[in-house]
Amino acid sequence: MSNSQNPPNNLIRAKSPYLLQHAHNPVAWNQWSEDIWNTAREKNKLVLVSIGYATCHWCHVMERESFEDHETAEIMNLTLVNIKVDREERPDIDMVYMDACQLMTGKGGWPLNVICLPDGRPIYAGTYFPKPQWQQIILQLSTQYQSSPDSFAEYAEKFMTELQKMNAQPAAGDLQFSRKSMTEIFAEYAKDIDWEEGAKKRAPKFMVPIQFEYALDYHLCTGDPAAKDYIQLSLLKMGNGGIFDTVRGGFYRYSTDAYWFAPHFEKMLYDNAQLLSLYTRAFAWSQADIFKEIAYKTWSFCHRELRDPKGGYYSGLDADSDGIEGRFYTFTQAELKHVLNAEEFDWLQAYSGIQEAGNWEHDLNIIHSAKAPLQVLETLNISAQTYHELKNSVLGKLFTAQESRNRPALDYKIIAAWNGLMLSGISNLYLYVSAEDENATVILEEAQHLGNWIQNNLWKDNQLFRIHAKGSTYNEGFLEDYAACALGYLQLFKATQEDRYALFAKTLGDKAIELFYDPNLKTFQFTGHSAEALLLRKSDYTDDVIPSSNSMMAQVLEALFSHFAEPQYRDLFLQLLEKASQQIEKYPSWYSGWARLHALQTCGNAHIGIKGALPVPNAKEMAQWPSWLHVMNMREDTQIPWLKLSPETPNGFYLCSGNQCYEPLGEWSHIQELLDERYSSEALN
Repeated sequence: MSNSQNPPNNLIRAKSPYLLQHAHNPVAWNQWSEDIWNTAREKNKLVLVSIGYATCHWCHVMERESFEDHETAEIMNLTLVNIKVDREERPDIDMVYMDACQLMTGKGGWPLNVICLPDGRPIYAGTYFPKPQWQQIILQLSTQYQSSPDSFAEYAEKFMTELQKMNAQPAAGDLQFSRKSMTEIFAEYAKDIDWEEGAKKRAPKFMVPIQFEYALDYHLCTGDPAAKDYIQLSLLKMGNGGIFDTVRGGFYRYSTDAYWFAPHFEKMLYDNAQLLSLYTRAFAWSQADIFKEIAYKTWSFCHRELRDPKGGYYSGLDADSDGIEGRFYTFTQAELKHVLNAEEFDWLQAYSGIQEAGNWEHDLNIIHSAKAPLQVLETLNISAQTYHELKNSVLGKLFTAQESRNRPALDYKIIAAWNGLMLSGISNLYLYVSAEDENATVILEEAQHLGNWIQNNLWKDNQLFRIHAKGSTYNEGFLEDYAACALGYLQLFKATQEDRYALFAKTLGDKAIELFYDPNLKTFQFTGHSAEALLLRKSDYTDDVIPSSNSMMAQVLEALFSHFAEPQYRDLFLQLLEKASQQIEKYPSWYSGWARLHALQTCGNAHIGIKGALPVPNAKEMAQWPSWLHVMNMREDTQIPWLKLSPETPNGFYLCSGNQCYEPLGEWSHIQELLDERYSSEALN
């Protein structure tokens, strides 16, 4: 990070840990503001918009090489107006300039460095640049701009035309809701499945949880065995790979190879929140104990290392410590022999493939499950009981050894959208795993605590704010924040059956419609109607490591219609789904949230009310149906229309759709028969 002995620049007044990391760079950094753009126009200087985030490894590398270098800083200060942006504080800015980078170069990433005209239009973009190349680019562009400004303006005008085309709204298609169309979508999705390592065939390899959620719901709708095999393979490979921290719990951001082995060691809340949800469902569905272990370890990591003592979850942990990526988590062989006894070391060597020269780089070893338990048993000729005793002992000692090390830096921003994802994750941990074990009370109380904390700290003056950091709540929320939080409260409602959480989800949904819906385009914009005007007003549809704000909002609308039966929710949901229809059919991997909603619409959403003291289905039974199935208690005092019954209404199980409920049934087995019929191949043709 920057040398604090240097005098501070204008970032010293920031709250973002990423901006504060650069506050003592010799570069004359500024925060994004209208005033700084006015300065650029007055001086007629090119503007650098440099975007990153606090836990970004390559951001740190470029900072050390260029932004802390006095020679480079002098060049930048003479030729440019320099702006630093935390992409997590201002995803709206990041989205616009990332589009520009991808259009110019065919790729993107962080740090994102975009050189713009004084009016904000981009003329050059890229990610990481080594110092000599960076100096050359700046000097060349500034010299050319001063000698030929008209050619730059002409290029910028043509480029903006292409950027606007890139962001044109998709035309609504004629999407068919049939088993045939659903299987065709999955067949397209499956074309690039990696049947050896799971997920998709590519390196680096990212975990995209919404893709697996889609595949699991598709399987539960259709019974397609290929989707089942894909889910089980992918989740096992990810859980056994170096991408999962088997010592401390939690997942790293991505694998640098195609085998889930060597991770990029950042740990982000948004990944772990979604993977917590996924592995809890996967355990209840499959009853594979490894999925339960991974879910609990992921939860333990988040609660131990990302939770603010007052409530809310921080954004993430850095990849680096002691100047080396992954150093906190990895071990030399000598370190392992010092910590472990001979029997424990032999076990770990069989388990993780420990090598004297390291199984990774810098003579370091990544601790992971390289071999299945049975293979380790056979290699060492030990019993299953001894295997588990050694595993617990080894991992406990390694955890203790790590505790004395210098820790990776913490990004202490609490982001509304990511905490909404975490609220879903904890609620699902209770629903699918914890409700039936000794952790039930603790997990449910934490879910409620987080839900209450978000409402008390991020909801102010009838609007949602995005960031809480250093005791301050700031930056009005984006569509992503409203949608992710609303989904979190809907899951919390499922877990607690307390009306107040569903009603607050409705409040968030209604406010999102007011702030972000564009009736002319028939879609939701990422920024509110009164938000700062940027080069473009984005409407994101692509589902990536975080699902798109529009697909999350569509999911919210469908759930609100299920609970409250207000027609506007249904109408808006269908508008959005039709808008995404062509992309769903052509690119389901990157529209997985939408493909999931297509499956919901095709299979039909059912919800089941229970009146009276009747046996409630357990988590395993519930997990055999798609994730949108609700099972709730019906009562007289509820404010949820479909759950409200009069005292004279007979006891029983009620299968409902919208506001319509069928005659009560006395046995859960009868409900299962109806659901089997609903999700049968004949019903979906």
